[in-house]
Amino acid sequence: MRRVITFRELGLCVMLTFGTLATAQPIITGLSTPDSLDHFELGEAGADDYGALPYGQGHMLFLSNRNENGLTARDPKTNEPFARPYVLRLKDLKTLPFELPGILADQKYHIGLCALLPDSSGIIASHSRSKPYKNGTVGLTLSFIPFNGETAKELPFVDENADYQHPYFDPDEYTLYFATNVEGGQGGYDLYSSTLGFDGTWSSPAPVPVINSKADEVFPSLGPNLTLFFSRSTKNYGLQSFMHQAGDSLVTELPFNGRGDDFGFVVLDDSTAILSQSKRPGTAANLHLYKITEPVAVDSVVEESPDSAALAIAKADSIAAYEASQANQVSSNDSQTWTTDNSPEPGTTSGYSLIVGGFVDRNLADNFLASISGWAPNAFLSRYNNKYYVVHSVHQTRSTAIRSKESVNNRGHRAWVLGKGLKEM
Repeated sequence: MRRVITFRELGLCVMLTFGTLATAQPIITGLSTPDSLDHFELGEAGADDYGALPYGQGHMLFLSNRNENGLTARDPKTNEPFARPYVLRLKDLKTLPFELPGILADQKYHIGLCALLPDSSGIIASHSRSKPYKNGTVGLTLSFIPFNGETAKELPFVDENADYQHPYFDPDEYTLYFATNVEGGQGGYDLYSSTLGFDGTWSSPAPVPVINSKADEVFPSLGPNLTLFFSRSTKNYGLQSFMHQAGDSLVTELPFNGRGDDFGFVVLDDSTAILSQSKRPGTAANLHLYKITEPVAVDSVVEESPDSAALAIAKADSIAAYEASQANQVSSNDSQTWTTDNSPEPGTTSGYSLIVGGFVDRNLADNFLASISGWAPNAFLSRYNNKYYVVHSVHQTRSTAIRSKESVNNRGHRAWVLGKGLKEM
């Protein structure tokens, strides 16, 4: 069965897990009549595209075996290319490359889900072990891979005789959910959780109540009100998706299950969801984005007069903004707006913003924001002083902002601290 792992052979498959971000009920109800929703099937012909995990602002991380070449890592038994992570930009559904950090860059076998920690300090990644078991098979483990270049470490509770995959980190409870076949479970893969304390210690993993059975339970993700979404292996239809609401004694099958694998359900907001589906169990999957159609309010267009001091500010703040402005000079008497759209400035708060780019042109700012999503997933765009700032992060104190600036500079990028807390536009 596709992506339900027994690890009895080297050609193991890796699955991902997904997180929910907002109220799930409206979109779940809508999926009972999918023809009433806007539907986008995402993927590349001939490729296996599956799994989507929220990754910073406006992006998701998914797995695909696309873009293979002579250097692509392949399963030695099937000769199929191993899947690798890619970034999906939600605003235009464009696929972007993902820069593999740390030990993942040298991974010869499988890379599974990479769950971003809420503070963006690193990821918890599912990946193949460096050494095979005594019987020659290669299993999966969980490691924390920091973004500051420090050494990756296997999570302390990992049992060397068991396999681990599908990490999903709940930012509200600071709890990691995952699938494992550790001894003592109900059978096959079961779902467990472990909480990360403020002192950096992990609690002993505990089985998730009600969920586990003799079948494989995989792909855990947590929704609002402690609603857990997951997939379970079935005899005839492969993976099928279920949910369990806190306090219930039973699980509920989700309405979109078909005749193939249905897994990796993630709610983006109360009107949008993404999931992975295949037409038949064990075959290549695609990502499916569903959205409840709602009327869009159109704001009235307000012309802005140019700011005669903007060029000087741009030069002081950002070489990129200055060069762009020089290429698009406008007279102070020109009736055109200096920036390239009419979106309002969102205002500022107290604090210190770490800026990594400043632009006059909105498209250039958007493209730059997308290009850094691999190492700055929580960066966002703000409009301030008639420019588009790409904000890496906002800090309460200047000292913490400076420390973050040093980290960015070590990556070869220019950054500076602005003494205002910018808001996302």
